[in-house]
Amino acid sequence: MAGTTTDADLYCEVVQYYARQMPLMEEGRIEEYAATFTEDGVFEHAMGWRLAGREQLVEGTRTGVARYAGKAMRHWYDRITVTAAEDGEVHCGYLAMVSLVDEEGRVSFEPSCTVRDVLVRRDGELLTRYRFIRHDTADPTRIWEGRLAERS
Repeated sequence: MAGTTTDADLYCEVVQYYARQMPLMEEGRIEEYAATFTEDGVFEHAMGWRLAGREQLVEGTRTGVARYAGKAMRHWYDRITVTAAEDGEVHCGYLAMVSLVDEEGRVSFEPSCTVRDVLVRRDGELLTRYRFIRHDTADPTRIWEGRLAERS
């Protein structure tokens, strides 16, 4: 990712963007979450699945979030890197964890993951054009095959 030096203002803008984006998903505001992606935005996972465009993002996110019904979900980011590319794209990388709190207050965590984003500016606002996620587990399929139900 060739780029230019990132200034503090851009770094803060990106961190604030993520601070606004992820609560939309956590609060079930799926259409608003999808609107933080470009119209043709892509969300891709290392396992091979891919959501392209806001309609698929809404559908896929709604299905994914439904698995956490009855649990408060929070996304935690660390080691955020921001690189402003010469073409105006903003390349970001970060480590992420998702915590879940059930109705009794028990806390659990999903496997950590590495995320790579390409952000672009539309009408002065940052939007995600591309997101790629890789979970830090040898078998991430367990995440989507009922592992959460096994914990209950």
